[in-house]
Amino acid sequence: MLGTIKRFLVRATLTIVGLAVVVGITLAAAHYFGNPFDAYGSKKNTRVLYSIKSVEEIALLSLGVQEIENDSEDKRLFNVSIPGTTKTSNVQFSFQAKLGIDGENVEVEDRGGDEYLIKVPEFEFIGMENLDVQVINEENGVLSWVTPDIDKDEMLKKVLNEDLQDKYIDSNQQILRQQAENFYRGLVASIEPEATVEFEFAGE
Repeated sequence: MLGTIKRFLVRATLTIVGLAVVVGITLAAAHYFGNPFDAYGSKKNTRVLYSIKSVEEIALLSLGVQEIENDSEDKRLFNVSIPGTTKTSNVQFSFQAKLGIDGENVEVEDRGGDEYLIKVPEFEFIGMENLDVQVINEENGVLSWVTPDIDKDEMLKKVLNEDLQDKYIDSNQQILRQQAENFYRGLVASIEPEATVEFEFAGE
């Protein structure tokens, strides 16, 4: 009976010593090589930061636009319009305006503890698609054949001037902000579902 107790005590002692050795090795490794859980968290943070910065042009809103532009041309002699040479054109431009941000200007701040602050730059006019050009009305004088045709590309440039682009953006600020938040929250959640994301918009 006494021998059995001694053998049990020996095994228990060896088990405790073994556990102590394992714990000691683990702590030493964490000290010299870093906590593996910290490394995993750091890797996730790096992936989040990289994913946000790697997105370039981001279209957040496609806006249906319809604008009418009027223009006229005539022949002049000594800076005086020659009667009958006038060409007048009323043109309707329809297209989808793409509004969004330049992803390269987005800044992200890792606040630790799975918290991020994303700084969104000013929204901008990215481009357009599905352009449709329709001539609504044209008036040509009897001698208008001597006058060059009206340049519709120049008319389109007037439609897309900076003031009108700013108008599209200003009238859709709230939607653009919501879309930006949805986009980046989804991007972060795909890598780190438990992360908390806050936003700071240019001009705030």
